[in-house]
Order: sequence, then structure tokens, then C-alpha cells
Amino acid sequence: MMLKANSRVGSLLIAAGGAAAMALRPVAVKAQPVAVAPYSITTFAGVPPTGASQPDDIALSADGTALWVGYGNGACTFGPSEIGTTNCPTGTPADSNLVEYDITTTPPSVKQNITIPGHLDGLKINPETGDVWTTQDEDGNPMIAITKSKSGKTKQYGPFTSSLITGGFDDIVFAGPKDKDLFITASSQTDTTTPVILELVGKPKKKDTVFTSVVPGAPASVWNVVTNAAETTDTIGDPDSQTIDPAGELVLDNRSDDSLYIVRNAGATNPILRVPLTLDGAPVEVDDTVFTYSLTSGTFSTAGNLYVTDTSANVIYVITKPYFAANEVYSNAVNVGDVVLDDLNSGTVTPVVTGLAAPHGMVFGPSAVAIDPATVGKK
Repeated sequence: MMLKANSRVGSLLIAAGGAAAMALRPVAVKAQPVAVAPYSITTFAGVPPTGASQPDDIALSADGTALWVGYGNGACTFGPSEIGTTNCPTGTPADSNLVEYDITTTPPSVKQNITIPGHLDGLKINPETGDVWTTQDEDGNPMIAITKSKSGKTKQYGPFTSSLITGGFDDIVFAGPKDKDLFITASSQTDTTTPVILELVGKPKKKDTVFTSVVPGAPASVWNVVTNAAETTDTIGDPDSQTIDPAGELVLDNRSDDSLYIVRNAGATNPILRVPLTLDGAPVEVDDTVFTYSLTSGTFSTAGNLYVTDTSANVIYVITKPYFAANEVYSNAVNVGDVVLDDLNSGTVTPVVTGLAAPHGMVFGPSAVAIDPATVGKK
């Protein structure tokens, strides 16, 4: 989830290829974000630990009591070893913070504050084990950290070397039976002959970790959902966040062509789909997309909260409404500062919150609303 310019704010964060650009610059004074009815928005009241800044990716525990937030701190996106080079000037931070908030308390309280070497970019919770997996360094020398959610004990793997990796890692997602399959966004690849989605083969190792290619940077054929036609010239030039839709398909944000790519199993009809996104008739770039269910618990609901990180503003917001229709899809339109509702048939997105600086991470926290037959008709 690399930071880029926000056209509504003037000069914000420019990440054109180096951690120097990750440092916060002066920004224009903005009004508070505005929610479009029936949505409402509040500021997350948890106070980050001293030194933790630029909240990015975000995840909720299976029981909904813990919110995990990755704070990038402007760390070097090429890895700590590149500090003092042309990629990351001397003085660039080397570490990020992985923070667990207890959201059952008022205000939410910090339970754990864990230092993670490198620039933390992707964050997911393994649904089977509860371990917190993060990816570091989206531009080069990528690493993976696995943190035990109860103890905070962390194991770091990488930097990884593979002919399939010429850049870094951005995001991850668990899928498949018992969530044993880990898919990784391979970002900042040198050219489109290398994959943009990798699968981890087995477990990460201190060395000789094995990856396999899932989606190439230039797929031979893609089906455009909006035009209902095949395309043969698409390139996935800036792959970013990933999620899993309710059908078990991978959904990838690609910021270079303002699209969502939907990846099915290889034997399916149209195994790779593209949904070009538009806002008010113009292409719109998104960073992070969620469906209204929990990736961690698998729970669906028509009630709950969207947690959104506004990275350059150093704020986390909570968005809700009375009724989330089943399988709604939301994205962060990062360059215009909106949270949007996606129509995956037309590609049209509709703002539900406007006026953010640079929204990046997003997660949906479902609330229990299913009817209980044992309580029907009882007071």
C-alpha cells in the first residue's frame, strides 16, 4: 500500500520509488471527513504508542475484540540494509510498529506494541492459528514476519531471493482449505515478465523459501466485466492490496490501470477478470478493498463497522450505517480521499465518505445479528 500524491490536498506523500518520499510533508489544512447519509463516521479513540505513525494495513481478530494496526513510521521501503543509499537516505527509519488494540475497552487500549524491522505494508491474521502475518518492504528486499497474537513473539523471514522476485512484497491473503494457502502481492517488479501474485510453497524458511507464480504481470487473456469482452494487452503494473471475495476468489487492486483484478482457479470460465473503476465517469485508483464479512472468522453480517486508516493524517476512522446489504464491496479511493462503495458490474464507485487525506488500510468488523429461533417470541 504505497503512498502517492493526493490530488485534493496539494503536496502530501510522494512514493515514486524510495523511502525518502515516505516522510511526511506539510499538508494543506483539511476539514473533517464527511459521511454521506445513512453512513456515519467517528475517529477511533485508541492512542498509538509514542513514535508510531502512518497507520496503514489493519486487521481484526476472529472474535472481534482486537484491532491490529501496522504503523509504517516512514521506514525504508527497500529494507533496512538500504538505509544510507540512494534508495533510502541516512536517517530514514529502519523499523515499523505492529500494535494490538483492545477494542472492548473505552477508549481502546494498547495491548501490545511490537517492533518490526522494515516498512510494514501487508497485514493479515491467519484464521486457523490466530498468528499475525505481515509483509515488509514493498520496493525491494522483502520480508515476512509472523507474530504470535497472545505472546507477541515474532519470527522474521527474509529478505527473500528468488528469480520470481525482483521487487518487494505488498500484501498477503490466506485462502484454500483450512486457509493453508498464502498468496502474496509481488510489488515493484522490474518488468511484466515476473509475477504480480505469488503463492508461498510450504512454510517460510530462514533461507531457500519456495514461491510459485500465480498471476503474471501481463496475463495472456483477461475478461473485462464492464465491457463483457476479452482483453489481451492488460498489464498489472502497480499491484497493491489483496482480499478474498465470498466465492473464494482473489481480488487484487491494481493502481496502474485503476482496476480490480479477480482471480479464479485456472480451470474456471474466464480465470482472470478485470473491473475498471470509475468515479463520476473518470478512472479512479483504489488502495484496499473489502467485502462485508470477516476474513479472519468468515462471519457475514449486515451490521458492523468499517475501520479505515488515513495514513498521512495519522488517524483511524470508524464508519458505520444501519444496514450493510449482503456482499457489499468497499474501497479506498486514495488519490481523491474518498471511501467508496463499488458496483462490480458497472465498475462505478460511489463515495460514502469524503474529505480524507490518504485512506489506505480497511477492514470490516461484523456484528452478530442473525436471528436465534430459541429467542423468537420471548421477552
